[in-house]
Amino acid sequence: MPRHPPVTAAAAAAFVAVLLGAAYTAHAFPAPFAVPPTPRNLTARDPAAAAASAANAAAYMHLDRRADYTALANTYAPLVKYHPDETFFCSSVEYMFPHFSMIYSDGSAVSGAPSSFSDTNLDFLYQEGVDAGNVYLAVSGQPTAEPTLSSDYSYLYSTEAIGVSAPIYAFVSPKANGVVDIYYWVFAPYNLGKDVIIFGYVGDHVGDWERIMVRTVNGVAVSIDYLAHSSGLGLGTLSVSDSRISWSGTHPVAYTALGSHGMWPQSGSNVYDTIALVYNLVDKTGDGAQWSTWNNLYLINYQQAGGYTGSQAWLNYDGYFGNPGDTSCWFHSVVGDCAFGGGPSHPNRDMTGTTTNVLATVNSDTSHSSYTFYLSAGAQAWAHANGITYVAVHQHCGSWESIANQNKWGFVALASGTGATAYTVTTASCGSSIFSRYVDTYAVGLCTSDSSDACTTTSGTRSIIQYSGSGVVKKRYVVVKDLDLWSWSY
Repeated sequence: MPRHPPVTAAAAAAFVAVLLGAAYTAHAFPAPFAVPPTPRNLTARDPAAAAASAANAAAYMHLDRRADYTALANTYAPLVKYHPDETFFCSSVEYMFPHFSMIYSDGSAVSGAPSSFSDTNLDFLYQEGVDAGNVYLAVSGQPTAEPTLSSDYSYLYSTEAIGVSAPIYAFVSPKANGVVDIYYWVFAPYNLGKDVIIFGYVGDHVGDWERIMVRTVNGVAVSIDYLAHSSGLGLGTLSVSDSRISWSGTHPVAYTALGSHGMWPQSGSNVYDTIALVYNLVDKTGDGAQWSTWNNLYLINYQQAGGYTGSQAWLNYDGYFGNPGDTSCWFHSVVGDCAFGGGPSHPNRDMTGTTTNVLATVNSDTSHSSYTFYLSAGAQAWAHANGITYVAVHQHCGSWESIANQNKWGFVALASGTGATAYTVTTASCGSSIFSRYVDTYAVGLCTSDSSDACTTTSGTRSIIQYSGSGVVKKRYVVVKDLDLWSWSY
């Protein structure tokens, strides 16, 4: 099968410099790996991309591809650092199998569930065609950790020895334009909630899944997503040049939060959410026990549920890894949780999409912003079939005072052809203001003329993180080079 020629280290460094700015500082990365000949895109709303994905499935699972991805995933597997006071260490999923039973949200047992779970029978509901969206892998009772867990639940503590030798679950998801995203998931038997003034401890739950995601382009890491607890929380996408990220060779450091395991690039106190508008939820991180995750990498070629076999069949289970949560506390309507919360959903979530944020550099020409992006084959075909003549960029300008927010539009003629297509669109820069306007999001539109009023459909927005060298800035004019394929519900 033909392959793209290997990318030289010099070329890779040049690409990253272009993507992230000339001030990018190279790390001691090894020579990049060859990329698969045909990128994979499984966007559910893009039939053309889905068909292409099916056609490429055999190549995607080919042993050569797997070997390359093993090396790539090992190269960028994180060095995870626990807090010095951690007691709820991570573990393998199998560690909890002897303690789980399978129940519905009302507590009733799932009929026909195995008496003991294994890698190969956890997905029995999926194999029988039963939706597991209301199914939980639960332990007996509702174990809360305040002041301490009952001795009956001592196994939920795991141990440091287990925590520094557990597998990390590395889902590899190839995409368009040389992109390979690697989602590094960690599992812990228990999540310690937060002590919230007035409400007490909130959010203890059995089972915990957390992750970081490393984006590589032509075998070289360009960004890292640090995520905490729920979609949209945490720091999101950071450039590999970001001064907040530390490295152990080619391995980014990920600090996992005390008790709750959210992922952060630095030690300290990290605010990830606010309750009732006034109380900050904080993840505490520190330099405790170190987990060299590349020593026990569990490689997974990402696919949608139903495609996993053998020892990875457990990934077809699409229910929850923990107990149903309590909803009877008086503050549940305010906080969305009680002292004992619900366990997390399965880790095999949608990994066909984009990074949390798109990275940008500051434009040297302060009069405009420049956006280079790709319409998917499905979007391009839909545009030609529906009288579209222009592709638009909607640039949103935020500010410290929302009344000063601003919108800027740019247009370019629709290209011929129905395959995935690259576009470059310019917009005027955000206007100057005493409220310090800056570019904060952009979206793509399909229009029948070069007017925002003529846009038949507009995508959701992508948040923009701007870099100047190794630091984040907020300017009125940016350069975006977005490698993800744009596709949405037209």
